[in-house]
Amino acid sequence: MPHILLYFLALMSLSTSPVWAKLNLMPVEVLGFWRLGLASIIMGVWIIIYKRKTWPRIDRHFYWIILSGFFFFLHLWTYKYASRNTSVANTMILFASNPLWSSVGAIIFFKEKMTVRLMFAYVLAICGIYLLAFKHIEFNSKTFLGDISAVISAFFHACYMLTGKKSRLHYDNSIYAFFQYLVCAIFFAGFVFAKGQPVLGYNSISWLSVVGLVILPTLLGHLTLSYLVNYMSLSLMSCGKLLEPIMASIIAYFVFTETLKPQAWMAFTLTAFSVVILFWPSLMQLNWRRTTKPRPSDEA
Repeated sequence: MPHILLYFLALMSLSTSPVWAKLNLMPVEVLGFWRLGLASIIMGVWIIIYKRKTWPRIDRHFYWIILSGFFFFLHLWTYKYASRNTSVANTMILFASNPLWSSVGAIIFFKEKMTVRLMFAYVLAICGIYLLAFKHIEFNSKTFLGDISAVISAFFHACYMLTGKKSRLHYDNSIYAFFQYLVCAIFFAGFVFAKGQPVLGYNSISWLSVVGLVILPTLLGHLTLSYLVNYMSLSLMSCGKLLEPIMASIIAYFVFTETLKPQAWMAFTLTAFSVVILFWPSLMQLNWRRTTKPRPSDEA
């Protein structure tokens, strides 16, 4: 049960990402550089001062970390490109293909099983996202590149999660996160340098949003997910990420007073059912623990 609570904490943290991104006025590459650069510095300090771990040798397993960082960069870049070149609704719906990619990879590389329960929860979550966004969905030639980018971003996210799970079989979570964030920051820095974009001179709200992105989506979100890949099914975790758009909509309602459409409540209901279906075995186990009386031998 603690792992499930951590998982929902991670999802809530990741759901704040659109809010911080909306407040930030930096170019995507500059924002990515500062976000992942600061996160890698924090992880490096944590490792040196508190964890006092020995830095790993660069061997064949270490390259999985580099690959994970590269895929993480590609996921973030293509997602931002999609959000700027197609509608938010299109991005949400098309990115929802992510669990399919993740599940196929998990079945092939980690021998995970795709259960009927997981597939049913996935369908309900997709329906919830569709109801939340269907009035704004529009496919045409103008949004084609953005639409394709959203699907590609979903694929790269699955690659990032799969290579991350592979890395975590050999490395501590803090070591993995440090190098993954560092690799991602280096790629963003390359784009900043190539475009000649300034890294300083932005307003205080932009810097506040950078801090928010580092603490919540990056450290409490992605860092927690990378910890949980050794304890939870990757297919389940990927499917659960479909709750993010619903959570983000609720957060936007309170922060920016964005109006929730009437069909949003049906979307929330479907999402709630998908959550119950996803975690039904754990919920039943928790209920059993609470309702079962201790045996005399236990009391003694």
